[in-house]
Amino acid sequence: MTKIIELAHALGEEIARSEQIKSLEAAKDVYERDAELQAKLSEYETERKLLGEEFSKDAADVDEKAVADLRARIEELTREICANDSYVAFANAQKAMNDLMAEVNAEIKFCITGERPVNCTHDCSTCGGCH
Repeated sequence: MTKIIELAHALGEEIARSEQIKSLEAAKDVYERDAELQAKLSEYETERKLLGEEFSKDAADVDEKAVADLRARIEELTREICANDSYVAFANAQKAMNDLMAEVNAEIKFCITGERPVNCTHDCSTCGGCH
């Protein structure tokens, strides 16, 4: 193994021990065990598939009432899923993990190029320094 790969391996092991990964794994376990949520996710996918099948028909054969009913149910399921505590915790844990990985990648890029990524919001209260 080259030194770079060894360091990458060590970094990967450190990330695997991070609080973000621990939180993600715990949230994923709760998310996967939430039977009500899983049923809604399954129904959501089924309804989307049925809607896709309607849209794949010739325009004259599309059942507009079925399309409206499917869309309404999909919207209702979306609201219910997004309000589910298990879903919200899992989504937040995924975001925290993605944010960590973005920070790691930005730091590696900085070390290689000498340039910090510019994510200017034009709101100086969110800034880590001017570009």
